[in-house]
Amino acid sequence: MNKRPNLLLFMPETLRADALYGPRATRAITPNFDRLASGGVAFTNAFAQMSYCTPSRCSMFTGLYPHTNGHRSIWHLLQRGERNLFQDLKEAGYRNVVFGKNDLVTPEFVPECFDEWETRVRPDAKSVRIVPTPQAERLAPAMYHGLREGDCHDADWACTESALQFLDEDHDQPWCLFLPFQFAHPWYGVEEPYFSMHDRGALPAPIPPGKLEEKRAYRKTYHEVAFPNGMSEADCREIKAVYFGMVSRVDAQFGRILDKLEERGLDRRTLVVAFSDHGDYAGDYGMVEKCPYGFEDCLLRVPLIFRGPGAGPPRQVDALCELTDLYATLMDFAGLEPAHHQFGRSLAPAIHGETDTHRDAVFAEGGRLSGEEHWGIRGLPPANWYAKRAKRVQANPDITLSRCAVIRTRDYQYTYCSNDVDELFDLRTDPDGIENIANRPDSRAVRDNLRERLLNWMLETSDTLPLDQGPRSWTPHTSRGSAR
Repeated sequence: MNKRPNLLLFMPETLRADALYGPRATRAITPNFDRLASGGVAFTNAFAQMSYCTPSRCSMFTGLYPHTNGHRSIWHLLQRGERNLFQDLKEAGYRNVVFGKNDLVTPEFVPECFDEWETRVRPDAKSVRIVPTPQAERLAPAMYHGLREGDCHDADWACTESALQFLDEDHDQPWCLFLPFQFAHPWYGVEEPYFSMHDRGALPAPIPPGKLEEKRAYRKTYHEVAFPNGMSEADCREIKAVYFGMVSRVDAQFGRILDKLEERGLDRRTLVVAFSDHGDYAGDYGMVEKCPYGFEDCLLRVPLIFRGPGAGPPRQVDALCELTDLYATLMDFAGLEPAHHQFGRSLAPAIHGETDTHRDAVFAEGGRLSGEEHWGIRGLPPANWYAKRAKRVQANPDITLSRCAVIRTRDYQYTYCSNDVDELFDLRTDPDGIENIANRPDSRAVRDNLRERLLNWMLETSDTLPLDQGPRSWTPHTSRGSAR
């Protein structure tokens, strides 16, 4: 009998960590994520390596950073020859099934990574209707739809139904079920009871933008895109409440999947992992959606919860870790060795309860070079929200022609940008990163030390060597002479 565990990887998109962690009054209502965490190990300081879907997914499933192989764009997916978790699992005898959004591997590469990838149940776009309101019209620049109605048989519903069908089947080999959902990606809109589930007035006050003139240029531009007619605290609370409602809807779908695991007796031999690719502003800092230049905690800090065979005593671990560590961890639990050089560090010792320490710093990156494609989605009509934002961003060379990277320790967060100001935040006294102290004389030593660490990180992770030695001859054989 194969003793390798089944793997259920539940990855809602755009799910920030503080939507699940912290005092109940300050976060989303998520009884099923809570249920998973109460029986598993929750890492409360896990950070994505870019606040954009494709680069983050390519990074977490290869253990490589976005810059290592140039996966810094939403259009550059993993191609044949780029080792990743799902290819490794499939070659080791796992049945890999994915229901949901791709943003990971090219179509030609999909069959080498997955055995099944089309939802068994189809979504019905006509089953979702947005309720028009004056508030929705006024907040449209902030990607706010508000209340929606109907059966809401959307893509996530179809993924849930397909996953339940898969779990109801008998399998003679270990399996990996990957569920990359679309919620809680804006537009911000959800049906009842989730729309009214969170008291607007009881939510935490939105994080203020701070002095925009002392920070990198993207902040001012993104704020103006979202709130061209001004921003009120009530507006940001409304956006956050609907975002939390979207998270609660995801939680309800997750609960159905957990119920099916228990009903089928699969929970005892299935490692369940819940995580996300990045977070969302949801009104904090006067911004919405995400930004490939942004490194705020609401964008990079994501949930990461493990429950199942091999997990130690249920608890929260606050050690710093990266999503690059997900690849090494899952390979560890599957009993496999990576077939390529990678930079992830397995979290298995912490999950087993052997340690509560991991990294002393985490890294992330963003931006683009001159001549590279603009951030945005191709072929959109000019009236589309993303097309409008792209036009505004592209008009500002301070944003569009710069690469940037960040190092975050327990105490500080430092950002270097090749075409903009440095940013340094003292997280001990300023955990939300409001006041930039990079140019203060008494901060110089800290800034320089973190800049050197950032440089060393870029050098050490700039590329990798293949594990296999290739031939150095003109032909694949060793005989002398020319080819005939």
